[in-house]
Formats: sequence, C-alpha cells, structure tokens
Amino acid sequence: MKRFLAVFAVISCIFSNYCLANDNIHGTLDIYFLDMVGGGSTLIVTPLGESVLIDTGSLEPMHRDVDRMHQACRYAGLKYIDYLITTHFDSDHYGGILELSKRIPIKCFMDKGAPPPKHQQDSWSFKKLYPLYQQATKGNITPVRAGDDIPLKNDLSGKMAPIKLHCITSEKQIEGFEGDIDVPVEGCVIKKADEGDNARSIALVLSYGRFKFFAGGDITWNVEHHLAHPVNRVGKIDLYQVTHHGLDQSNNPLLLKALNPTVCVAMNGPRKGIQPNTFSVLKALPSIKAIYQIHYNTIYGDEGNTVEEFIANKIDPEKGELIKASVNQEKGNFTVSIGVNGQKRTFPIQ
Repeated sequence: MKRFLAVFAVISCIFSNYCLANDNIHGTLDIYFLDMVGGGSTLIVTPLGESVLIDTGSLEPMHRDVDRMHQACRYAGLKYIDYLITTHFDSDHYGGILELSKRIPIKCFMDKGAPPPKHQQDSWSFKKLYPLYQQATKGNITPVRAGDDIPLKNDLSGKMAPIKLHCITSEKQIEGFEGDIDVPVEGCVIKKADEGDNARSIALVLSYGRFKFFAGGDITWNVEHHLAHPVNRVGKIDLYQVTHHGLDQSNNPLLLKALNPTVCVAMNGPRKGIQPNTFSVLKALPSIKAIYQIHYNTIYGDEGNTVEEFIANKIDPEKGELIKASVNQEKGNFTVSIGVNGQKRTFPIQ
C-alpha cells in the first residue's frame, strides 16, 4: 500500500513544493549522470522544475566532485536543490555534501535512517566524513523507507503526466517482501550475505507517465534477487542506472532481465566497472538499444566497454563530462546525449 513520508518532511519542504527551483515549467524530465570518477551523483529535474540530487560523490580530490555537481545545477538553472537523497554511507556517495551545501541551498536532506554497520563506523573514512555530513544536514534528515514516495509536486490541472519518485528498498527491507533476504532460495543463487552498507542502499524508481527509470544505488545481489523473484516488484523500465557502477557483486541477471531496460548508463571509473559478467548480461538483453558509460574502463577492454560513441570521457578522463537524458511524454520518447549540448539519440518509451 502506498505510503507517504512523514508529515514533517512535507512541511519542511513546502516552500519548494510551491516555488519552483528553476521558475521554469518546460515539460521534460531531465536526468544528469555526473562524472564522480567511479562514485555516485545523479541530478533529476522534474517537468515542473523541482530538483532531486541522489548522492554527492567524494570529498577528495578537493573540489573536483563538488565543482561538477554545482556545474550541473547551473546547467539546469537551479537556484537550490529541493531534495538531496544519500543512498548509503560509502565515501564515494556522500563525501561532497558539506561543500555542496555551502555553494547552493538544499531544502530537504534524506537518507535511509541508519548509519552503516559498526565495522564501517570504525573506519577512518567514516570518522572523517560523517561529522561533515552532520554539519551539512544539522540533524534535519528525513528517513526514506521501502514503500515511501518522495513528495514531488505534480500538475494539479492534470494536463501533464504524473511524476513519482518511489523507494522500493532501504536498509535491506524490500517493499512487498517480508523475511531475510540472505536466506537460501531453492533452485536460485543466493550469495554470502553482504555485511556492508551497500546492501542497505536506498533504491528508487522514478516514473513520468509511462516512462520509468531505476536508480539502485549500490544494492547487491541478494537484494536484487528479491526484487525480481518470485515476482517482478519493479516492472519493466526504460532507463537503468547500472547498479554499483557495474560491479559483478551487483547486477543480478534475474533483476536485469526483469527490468528489461532500453538504455543503460554506468557511473563507472577508469578502473572501476563495468565488469565483464555484468557487461555480457547487459549486452545480451533483448531490449537493449544502447549502453552508455561515464569512463572507458582500462582494465577489461572489449569485455567491459561499450562502443566509443557512448563513452563520455574516453579520450580525456579528467574532462568530467556528464551524460544527460531528457524525457518528452508528449512525443513518447526520451533522448540521451554526451554532455548537455552533445548529439542526442532518441529512444521510444516502452
């Protein structure tokens, strides 16, 4: 049953629900996949101008990731960020939050409502980064649970297709599933339990009319299994942000086949993802029309890289080029480009 986030979250964000970040109703849904060099940061701007930033990359090298996130906000014409969602507490997903919050106002901070497991809390990186996270958020954090909707603004006239950002898993809890995700399942491959924070990531499904986009953070194999088996809890999607940068400990083939995406975008690095097993499964999906990557992976050659024209930073890995997708419901399609002004390729909405 559909559940909304706590009333206080809506109240805290009410200003951004009625005053649009862009002051720009443009009718397209825009998604920016940013180059965090193997980290994570994805910017969503809705047709009504609201903004959602999923993750904030790394702290170091100093300013690099924040510069790129801030530039993307300028590209999108944002005056502030409505919602900032931290999927989990790996250093490459929340390291830039404090510096970014000093450059552009952030209305609502959201996360999964729990710190990482104890062994990660004892790490040097967590002890350095989490105080910066607390300083940025000032403790004003709304937890996002499986089944929650981010309270995005919709067109009250009904002329524009509805938009929804929905959490399907958080803290190893899956919407519609009760039980231990790590318990063996007869006839299926269940891997050793992931005891880190990756499996506890927030995973989101964004829909705009018929269009669907899946952003799974760094969820791992066993969580993905229960999203796809014995029933497909997500449905078919159009655009897939390749989970966990394309690493093989994620991207369970059962889920990839259930999602049946048209286009994939991998937030990989020069030496991080896409790994060969994941790449081979993605290429074999009957629905796939294009696989995009942020970087050329120097480790795997043809076994881990798409065609050159779909790699954002193949020639210059320091360039920091992004990948942009824009969804036009009226035309029933979406476009994908390397950079905001690059050549656009058009794909039909399923």
